[in-house]
Amino acid sequence: MRKKVFKLVVGIFALAAILAMPKHIYAEGDTGGARGITIVPLNFELFANPGESITDKVRVTNTSDVEGSYQILIQDFAATGEEGNVSLFEDDQTNHSFSLAKWIQPEPKNFTLKAKEEKTIYFTINVPKDAEPGGHYASVLVNMGGDVKPSGGASVASRIGSLILLRVSGNIREEANIESFTAPSYSEKSPIEFDLRVKNTGNNHIRPKGTIVITNILGQKVTEVPLDGLNVLPNAIRKIPTTWKPNQMLAGRYTATLVANYGSSNKQLTSTVSFIVFPKWLALVVGTGIILLAVVISNKKAVKKLLHKLTK
Repeated sequence: MRKKVFKLVVGIFALAAILAMPKHIYAEGDTGGARGITIVPLNFELFANPGESITDKVRVTNTSDVEGSYQILIQDFAATGEEGNVSLFEDDQTNHSFSLAKWIQPEPKNFTLKAKEEKTIYFTINVPKDAEPGGHYASVLVNMGGDVKPSGGASVASRIGSLILLRVSGNIREEANIESFTAPSYSEKSPIEFDLRVKNTGNNHIRPKGTIVITNILGQKVTEVPLDGLNVLPNAIRKIPTTWKPNQMLAGRYTATLVANYGSSNKQLTSTVSFIVFPKWLALVVGTGIILLAVVISNKKAVKKLLHKLTK
């Protein structure tokens, strides 16, 4: 009887353990093989005039070991957060001022790829004659798994996209300002991390480029660090981090001066920040030396007597 109860308890725990195991979720028709797709390039920066049509292409590759079906979707996007991420808009959420999706026609829209097969997808952007000047943004998305079911469920296993940043000529307003330019007020050692936050108040994306000039407490130039130019979308703030990795030990107070330009007319952005870099061990040595010097000065007479006795 005890053996039967024991076996029953063991069986219950075994079943519970199996039910608690994480389940793999596959696309419809997926038998569990490795699935994956890539798209190249990951972004475009294009230029067009009102009423003009331009055509470009992406390359989609099935990197898995099984055949897959795919669908091309076009959706507008906008910046979200300050780290360079974007959020996609559904058709009924189109951002009219910077919308691009309705102008794009992909060919083909649906296709299949064998294992390791690559296909070129062309897309044409038909810019209306009355298109608003400035930036317009959309993504060419590759859905793996096919269409959405009538019941509302979806058979999409994964999605990947390429971002399109289109500049339409005309009365373009390029305006930006520095929200903040910071560095740690004190660091024991390098590297030193600078954080630049740029706000784009214009109607077109910008890419600030420039340098950060480092000077010491005497105003002498120590080095220049190039600024990593990143796109900032309209009505968005973008963090642009820069790391200074000097080859020598740092000790003292330094000033970093940002000098950057953006836009077609090379408008300038400038800002400064001061910071201290001083190793703790060096601070201890200097502090000890100052204390010893103070002691020596305060007991000058005693030291003279001691030296006089030693020299006799």
